[in-house]
Amino acid sequence: MKEAARILIVDDDPEITRMLARSLSRLGYVVEATSSPEEAVSRSETTPFDAAVLDLVMPGRDGVDLAAALRSRTPGMPIALLTGYARSPLIKAAERQPGTAVFAKPVAIADLADFLQTEIR
Repeated sequence: MKEAARILIVDDDPEITRMLARSLSRLGYVVEATSSPEEAVSRSETTPFDAAVLDLVMPGRDGVDLAAALRSRTPGMPIALLTGYARSPLIKAAERQPGTAVFAKPVAIADLADFLQTEIR
């Protein structure tokens, strides 16, 4: 039996973080969530994650930069970036990265689940 995939969620909005964690847990994923990009990097040093769901725009460190830091530990990690800013210049930078998808907030959980299922190996 295959072990459940581990997903790291990072969003500075606690409501979104709770909703995502609850929804992905119900789908069978093992979820860890934080509002701090720095804590996410620290956790990635001790816990292997199969994918990450990140807020694109956060105070201090954007999702593109955080994705790069996480991928330095786990090359090829699938990353889903969520944004409420349809015109953010960060979107183009994010979309150029293989294994990365950008989703508008509020995210449709079915779309996010499809991406994770397709990308997690």
